[in-house]
Amino acid sequence: MTFAWRVLFCLFFFTSLCSFASNITLNKDVKQLQNIPFEYIGKPLTLTQAEAATQWQPISNQILNLGMSETVAWIRVSVANQETLELPIMLSVDNPLLDKVSVYQYHNNEIVLFKEIGDALPLKNRQIKNESLLIKLTLPPQSTSTLLLRIENEAGLRAPLSIWQSDEYLKYKSKFNLLYGLLAGFILSLALTCFVLFGFSRKHYFTLSGAVLLTLWFLLIYLYGFGYRYFHPSLPSLQQLAIPSMLLVTCYLFKPLFEQLKSTLKTPLDKVHTWFNRLIFISIFVIWALPTSVIIIYSLLSSLLIMLMHITVIIINIKHKRSQPLSALLVGAIIYCAFLVYINIVVFSIFDFDSRNLPFMFGSFLICALSLSFATIKHFLIERDAQVAAQHAKIAQSEAQDQLLQERLELQEQARLDLEANIEERTFELQVTLRELEEKNRELEQLNMEDPLTQIKNRRYFDKKLIMDLRRSRREQTPLSLIMLDIDHFKLINDNYGHLIGDQTIRAVADIIKSHLKRPLDEVARYGGEEFVVLLPNTQLPGALEIAEKIRVAIMDSIITVANSQITFTISAGVYSAIAEDINNPAFFTDCADKALYHAKQTGRNRVVSFPIVD
Repeated sequence: MTFAWRVLFCLFFFTSLCSFASNITLNKDVKQLQNIPFEYIGKPLTLTQAEAATQWQPISNQILNLGMSETVAWIRVSVANQETLELPIMLSVDNPLLDKVSVYQYHNNEIVLFKEIGDALPLKNRQIKNESLLIKLTLPPQSTSTLLLRIENEAGLRAPLSIWQSDEYLKYKSKFNLLYGLLAGFILSLALTCFVLFGFSRKHYFTLSGAVLLTLWFLLIYLYGFGYRYFHPSLPSLQQLAIPSMLLVTCYLFKPLFEQLKSTLKTPLDKVHTWFNRLIFISIFVIWALPTSVIIIYSLLSSLLIMLMHITVIIINIKHKRSQPLSALLVGAIIYCAFLVYINIVVFSIFDFDSRNLPFMFGSFLICALSLSFATIKHFLIERDAQVAAQHAKIAQSEAQDQLLQERLELQEQARLDLEANIEERTFELQVTLRELEEKNRELEQLNMEDPLTQIKNRRYFDKKLIMDLRRSRREQTPLSLIMLDIDHFKLINDNYGHLIGDQTIRAVADIIKSHLKRPLDEVARYGGEEFVVLLPNTQLPGALEIAEKIRVAIMDSIITVANSQITFTISAGVYSAIAEDINNPAFFTDCADKALYHAKQTGRNRVVSFPIVD
């Protein structure tokens, strides 16, 4: 009787999962699904309670965003595989800042997969060592699987879900990483440029601008999970503190940067502005004793408040005295404030915004970084122009007071012009000399790459050319063929006819090989002694074998006449063709071709053998 009740309970649980879960039908033609339909419960249930729960709330074509009201939620999704074979898919939770995501895959009322990932767990826990939250699933053929996800996060619960095929996700991720890398690299380069300019000019606003840009860069890195992945994969707790820190530090640094760029105007808000900024600075070091949720709320709201105050004070100064640096700083502050408003809306779930809105996020960081860089550089140019104008005024006054000084200045100017003319003349002569040296170097390099006997490339050139062709083969995924050729019984020719005839034989072989290479990228080189090597990029094995056979036949038919005696000779060839995989081991290609050549020698000579060798 007890067994019967257990069977009935299992049937009830399985049918409840299948009937209430949101159904998603997949086949091999479905490349991706974003904002998939699902059901959720915003309660901290156990797995057993979630399995038996009936109060599931359906959501379709939306993102689950419970704001700061909940820290734990359960999601249920039903996925049907229409194919007759297993269907591998990837489930993506498109929020890399979630603390913990527990995934249970059910099939036939049994858990077939359980995984836990999140930025509160070490990176090694993830199936795919990636900044995104990805789960690889395998759907049994012609059946329905149910997914239960337990999502936990103290900093607002937002869980955009999507399903991908692996190839399609790689394409998407490649495009994303390209845009993201360009943006992050550009912001970092702007920050480093500001620090370099500070090193040259000793202007502190360059340091402050570089610091703001650097915190923006760190904020961008951590928002998309790259900080967790690359900086501290074994210390996930730092991820919880990094984003609030960057928000507060960025807002704090706007005030000293503004002080460097503003005029001498005093406003009633200056004291309040200063005290608020000091409060932000102090709070950076003391809020870490608070719970994570309180830290998030404080950092978001206080950052938005202080940015609004920054904007107000900047506007007051612009009304008093308009300047391009302050206008650019205002644009950067407004854009950053808009970003904070967007983040607050997403975190507190005020409106239903898509937290994956890349154009807005990327555009905000780009415009803010450009505005800050323009503000500091423009301020530097204005200061420089003012200094130049002041210097010109002093020079004009000195010229009016002392004519003798004017004449001396003219003499100095003439001397400077003469010096510049001499420098230009010497520079021209130096350029001519350098050009001649370059031509000589090219000639020496050409001689260094050619074999003096055969006038074809030598072993040194071949080694470099092989590495370049291996890189091209791996990059373009095209086959690279290599032919090793050796003159049969060459020692007998030297012994019987002398070394001069041996040299003539080597030159004849080189000429015949060159005559059979028609494409510009095909290359022949003397490998050593009576050995030659031919490189054939983008050539399949049959084509390489055909060329090697033609060379063999042509050499077999060639005749060298010496003292009324006709000398005939043959060659053996080894061929290897493949798409390069390891460019750090170029000797692999030559070793394979050499093995084939050795086999040709051992099996009678005057043959063409390919590797791998077929008996």
